Amino acid sequence: MEKTVELDKKLTANQLFKIYKDEGGTLSFSEWLTREKTKGIFPLNGSLNEEVQKTIVKTKKEDMNKTVLGFPVRTLVIVGGVIVAAIIISKVMKKKA
Repeated sequence: MEKTVELDKKLTANQLFKIYKDEGGTLSFSEWLTREKTKGIFPLNGSLNEEVQKTIVKTKKEDMNKTVLGFPVRTLVIVGGVIVAAIIISKVMKKKA
């Protein structure tokens, strides 16, 4: 599979599997795909895979920078959870008394 390193970015998983079989590979498609995934290679169309990765990174950066009234969204969610928990605890304590 050494000669396909340059081609990997333009070929689909089916095309890469065919090359693997032509070179004498003995695994079934699902076994081969699992092996490639565990090696960290996800044989998709390379340009599509790169675009997906760029979009994921961009989305993560945008989500991390979101704020409401100047406070990070994550902080507001945690504070909201603490307030709701405090209200529930105070109601439970009042019922016991």
